Formats: sequence, structure tokens, C-alpha cells
Amino acid sequence: MNFLNINIKNRFISIRNLIISLVLVSSCSQYNPNDYTQRPLRILFIGNSLTHYNGGLDFFLKKMFAKSNPQMMIYAEKIAPGGERLSGHFSKGKALKKIKEKEWDIVVLQEYSNGPIINKEDFYKYSKIFVRESRRTGAKPIFYMTFSYKDNDDMTSLLSSSYLSVAKELKCEVVPVGIAWQKVIKNRKDINMYTDFKHPSKYGTYLAAAMFYSFLTNKPPSNSEFDYNIEPEILVYLQNTAWETVNNWKSNYGK
Repeated sequence: MNFLNINIKNRFISIRNLIISLVLVSSCSQYNPNDYTQRPLRILFIGNSLTHYNGGLDFFLKKMFAKSNPQMMIYAEKIAPGGERLSGHFSKGKALKKIKEKEWDIVVLQEYSNGPIINKEDFYKYSKIFVRESRRTGAKPIFYMTFSYKDNDDMTSLLSSSYLSVAKELKCEVVPVGIAWQKVIKNRKDINMYTDFKHPSKYGTYLAAAMFYSFLTNKPPSNSEFDYNIEPEILVYLQNTAWETVNNWKSNYGK
């Protein structure tokens, strides 16, 4: 009788352990590291006023993630003093220190507005340093392609060419904000994208954030209810422009 009880008990333990193992395997197989409903996206922006205007891209993304359906999580910071270049970030050291302080998923690199055009050598030199240091920590570096100055449409193609060239050399991805921006200023003269000759209005910052949202989550910006008090028709237009631009860009330049 005792032997029978022991045998039954051992079989019960074996079946229980098998069930636990199957549950664990099933849970692991369903886990997606890029599912930000399960864990936060950790992102650091390194740039200047084009990143920090209107509260900053980090602020906008936090709002967009929080009002997503389903809600997504994000931890975002920025180091973006006005007028800063990647060379300045390197010499001051704060940005490099911040990269090493936390386990970032993404480090976004944004050069001075016309820096990639007028000083390509410095742009490449310091991009290479920040890309290398980001990867050493396990973070994925990506570039924020900025936009043209007001009434300087030719600047878009020059910025695009420069960012693409450096990104290709360093095997990085690019969020083509400037491409979407150009579509808006070409097709919708009623939407004022600027506060002056180069800084973004609330529409400009929303568009940039919508581009990052779509690029990073593979979801349309309309998946988030955050609207920054933008007029409904303009909001839908900016969302659609961002979503279409990201999809077209990834089709042509995605890895």
C-alpha cells in the first residue's frame, strides 16, 4: 500500500512539473520584447532645440504611449540644449555619460539643423563615435532626419542625402521626419509648421512625434488619442502623412 501511494505521488509530481514546464514555455514563446504593453520602451534623445521644442519629443511620445489603445509604456529622456551639435555633445561629455547610465533600447541622434550639409566631416566623425558608444551598451542608435528651414525647400533633399549616407555607412536606421515635413508644407499651405525660420510649431512637433511613434511601434499615430489640442481635420492629416511616410520609407530603406 505504501509503495502504491509513493508511486501515485511520484506520478502526480511528474505531471505537475510537466504542466508547469508547458506553461512556462508557452509564456516565453508569447513574450515579445518589442511589445511595449508588456515592458517600457527605453529611449534617449540626443539633439538640440529641434528635439526639445514644445516640451520635447520625449514628452510627446510619453503622452502618445499613455493614450494608446492598448496603453503602452515608455521611459524617455532627452539631452537637447539649444544650438548644440554632436561635436558639442561629445566635448561636454554629458550625453556620453547618460548613454552609459541606463540600459537604453534606442538612442536617437539629431545633428544641428544644417550641420549634415555644411560640415559633413564632423557629422560623420561624431555620429560614428555616438553610434559606437551606444552599441557598446546594447542600445540601438537611430538618426532623426530633421527638416528644412522655412522657404528653403532644397534643404530637404540635402539633409536626406546626408543622413542616408551616414546611416548606410554606420548600418543605422533613419526616422525621416524631414520627408513628411516637406509633404505637409508642399500640400497644406494652411498648416504653419514653423514658429520662426527653423523651429517647429505645435503641428511640426506633433508630426515629428507621430513619425517616431509609427516608426518604433509599427502602429499608426491614430492608435493614440493624444491630440495636443490640434484641430481634428489637421490631426488626421498629420497622422496619415506620418503613417504613409514611415511605411513607404521602411519599404524602400528598411533592413
